[in-house]
Order: sequence, then C-alpha cells, then structure tokens
Amino acid sequence: MSRLQRLLEELKRRRVFRVAVVYAAVAFVIWQAAEIAVPGLNLPGWVLTLVILLTALGFPVAVALAWAFDITPQGVKRTESETAAVDGPAMPSVDVAAGRKSIVVLPFDNMSPDPADAYLSDGLTEEIITGLSCCGPLRVISRNSARVLKGTDKDTRTIARELDVQYVLEGSVRKAGNDLRITAQLIDGNTDEHLWSERYSGRLDDVFDMQERLSCSIVDALMIELSPGEERRLTERPIDNVQAYECYLRARQEVWLWTKDALDRARQHIQNGLDIIGENALLLAGMGYVYYQYANIGVEHEEYIEKAEEYARMALEQDPESAEAHLVLGCTNMAFRGDQRKSVYHLKQALARNPDDPHTLFWLLQAHDIVGRVDEAYPLAERLARVDPLTPISVCGKVFLDVSGGRFDVPSEELTKWFRLEPQNPTALFFCAGLLATCSRYDEARELIRGNVQAGLEDQSTRLILLLEGALDGDSSRFREIMTEDFRRTTRRDPQWSYYVADILALAGLKEEALDWLSNAVDRGFINYPIIAEHDPALESIRGEPRFRDIAARAKYEWEHFDA
Repeated sequence: MSRLQRLLEELKRRRVFRVAVVYAAVAFVIWQAAEIAVPGLNLPGWVLTLVILLTALGFPVAVALAWAFDITPQGVKRTESETAAVDGPAMPSVDVAAGRKSIVVLPFDNMSPDPADAYLSDGLTEEIITGLSCCGPLRVISRNSARVLKGTDKDTRTIARELDVQYVLEGSVRKAGNDLRITAQLIDGNTDEHLWSERYSGRLDDVFDMQERLSCSIVDALMIELSPGEERRLTERPIDNVQAYECYLRARQEVWLWTKDALDRARQHIQNGLDIIGENALLLAGMGYVYYQYANIGVEHEEYIEKAEEYARMALEQDPESAEAHLVLGCTNMAFRGDQRKSVYHLKQALARNPDDPHTLFWLLQAHDIVGRVDEAYPLAERLARVDPLTPISVCGKVFLDVSGGRFDVPSEELTKWFRLEPQNPTALFFCAGLLATCSRYDEARELIRGNVQAGLEDQSTRLILLLEGALDGDSSRFREIMTEDFRRTTRRDPQWSYYVADILALAGLKEEALDWLSNAVDRGFINYPIIAEHDPALESIRGEPRFRDIAARAKYEWEHFDA
C-alpha cells in the first residue's frame, strides 16, 4: 500500500473528511448569515471580514482535533494510531504497536432447519480464521478463543474492547438440502458501524469457493496489502472437505485438555477425517500431535513417540512446508529426544509458516524457557495472550516466565489463574501449585492441592502433584509408591519433568536423589542456568554440594553456547 493510500485510509478512519465537510457547510451558513446581518444591524464592514477570518482559522483546528480525538459513549478519547504493516521477516515480531489491524471472527450462526448442520457453520468459521491468520498485517483472534464466544450475548463493542480488536466479523450459514447461503457483516468495533456486508449463495459443494471469496472480500474491505505467499495461503485448502476439516478442529480442541480420555476422542476424530478423505498433510500432522500428547502426559512411551514422528514425516512428504508437522517434530525433540537445538529450529519453522498459532507459540515459549532464553520468550507470551486471550493456558505464559526469571512477588491470583479458569485440568493444578511453591508460598500451595487433587487419576501431572504434596508436608514415605518404574522412565525422558522432580526432591531434603534428577535434566537439555544457579529457592539446600557445582557448570557452558 502506498503512503498516499495509507494517508487517505487513515483520514477516512479518523473521520477527518466528514468533519471537514460539516465544518465547511456550517462556515458557509455563518458567512451567509453574517452577510445579511452586518448591514442590517449597521455594523462596520470589518465585522464580516473578521467572521470570515475566524471561521477560516478554525478550519485547521477542527481538522486537527478530528485527527487526534474521537467522541465515544465513554467521552472524548484520543484516537489510536492504525498503520498497516507491510510484509515482515519470516519470524514476525510481536504485535505490541499499532502496526497491525486486528479482527475477531465470531462463530457463524447455524440458520439451517436441522440443528445437526451446525458443523457447517462451525467449520466455515474455523476456515475463515485459518485463512485470515496467514495475513501478516492482520492480527486474528484464534479459533480457540473465538469458539468461546459462540452464543454470547455480549454486544459488538464489548467484544471488541475485551479482545482489543478493531473489527468484528459475524455471519450465518443456512443449508437446505444441497443449497447453501452464507451471509457476513464486517463491523467497526469502536462505533458498531457496518463497514461491509455480503451474501453468498450456491451449492454445498461450493462452500470452499464461497469461503475464499468471503476471505478475499474481508482483506479488500480492510485495505490490506498481501505478499504473493500470503495471497496463496489465503486461498489454499489444506483439507478440501468440510466434514474432514471439522474432525481435525474437534481433535485440536480435545488435545488442549491434557487427559487420556480427551486424547482418545481426538485420535478418533482424526481417524474419522482420514477415513473420509484419505492421507492428508494436516490430518497426518494432527495425528502426530495427538500421539505426542499421549507420551507427553505419560500415558504411553516409546511406541507413541515413534508414531508421532512417523506421522509428522508422512505429513512433510505430503506438504514439505507443513507447519503442523514441524510443530510435532519440535515438540518431540524438546520433550523426548533431548535435542533442544532441533526443537527450536522446527518450532521456528512452524511459527514462520503459521505466525499466530497458539500451540506453536506456547511450545516455542516453553523451549526458550528450558534453554534459559527467558527474554526472548516474553514476546511470544505476549503474542500468545493477544491472539488467544480466552484460552486459560494462553493467558498465563508471562506468569511462568516471571517466576522462571526470579520474580517472586507475582500476586497469588495470577499464579493460580490457569487452574481457576480450568479446575478439572490436573496439569493446571500442578503448574499453579508449583508456582506457589517456587515463590515460597508453601501454605497456599498445600491448600490448593488438598482442596482440588482428583482421586483415581494416574497421569503424570497427578503423580507430580502427589510428590509435591508429600514434599510440602515433609512426608516422603509415599515417594517410592508414586515413583514407579513407569513414572521414572517417562519423567527422566523429559527435561522439564526431570527438573520438576529434582525441585520437589530438593524441597523434601533428599539431596542425592535431587542431584541425580537435576543432572539428568541438564543432560536432556534443561540448561536454564540462571534459575538453576540462582533463582529457584527449592534448590538452595543442594547448592553447596560439590556435585551441584559440577552440574551447574555444565548447564552454564551449554547455556552460554546455545545457538538454534
């Protein structure tokens, strides 16, 4: 977009043209009135000249005020700058300035006679979000967060304000037999003004063509200039079947729940999609991610790790640029192979191709924390919170980094926010209790665990919760029962889990075992030297040990020489 185009767009957005026209019309009326009144009242001739001069001098003042301020229901407010960014580097910077436009796509309403046809409106919503997310100059609220707004009774202005977006897209889908009608409206989130609306009619088989036209119309309405690569990604179809794509989306939603039952459902959804359309890069990578999460929560071991990597490689054969496949390989190298360089490489590849994907942002944030690059992780946490503000884990990334970086004055309500938003998630309970313990708020951590630990679960997070509870109570008698051979094998494979166990054992006063686990964590790539050597208070009991100094020296060397 040229500078002149940008200037004209900004003048229009700030309503400068409207103010100028209204001012000129009012000034003309004043001049006409003065021309009649001055001689009628026997006033000197210079009065008419003064009126004309004052109104003329007021014109630039009115235009300047129109540029700088808006009149809103909440009063007069300074107008925020909005300059569309041009194509950036492969690793995009965080959206901290007003250099990108922003939009939320609300779940489309199902207006079909059959409620079971809701899958179509849901799938279309997800497809539009996916298409628009490839546009670098546009920040798009993730599908995870947009899904939360389904059926909301909040008005457009409230939604835009809470999500900090400028535009809201809403619409509906009506299917009758094989006939399909899609309507969509683009709304200014500040003024509730309809900027653009369109209706698309066709057959069910035309749904992806209709979606492409709709997405392109939105880009045109927002006057966004795309690179050739972004234009291609806007119209590409990773899954050219609505039902199969819905299977993929349902699976991704289940994966975030971190439980075996949810992963079982996710695997079945992906398999359903494969049964519908056969081998497909997105579905294959999605299956790989499900198998990764099985192993990540300790449900299965080597066989599932190999399955995760096998599906990712199959996806790359189908699509060498598959962001989802790179995501899987990034995760497996981080958690299971102990190769943090490969992990960061693959995750950066995934983020370059899908810059607003919450899963990629989350895991790359974790990878940076593992290798002690906390400063580089903060922009990722901020971006994650901005594109996925309604998913509990996404809004807590900065808190994890604060504590990892040695800031222990974070309010307790922030430390426990993830669990309060998702109380049935055992991983959320462990992380939040662990954050409290790391900040030396042992009573609060103990109270959180006792009131909320779920009986009967045998996943990795629940076992870690029970270990932490024993350490806080000064009772390590149950440790042998909890730390089964299965648990040890699964945990020692993962650098983060190994570090957490070392932390808990050090807190319990079991120095030699804590040093064994800490040494393993460093061997597996946990080289966050600052937290090992200084920030983590739980390790204070072993920092004077000769073995600790050797372990810390290894971590420091790797930390200083790490290059992804």
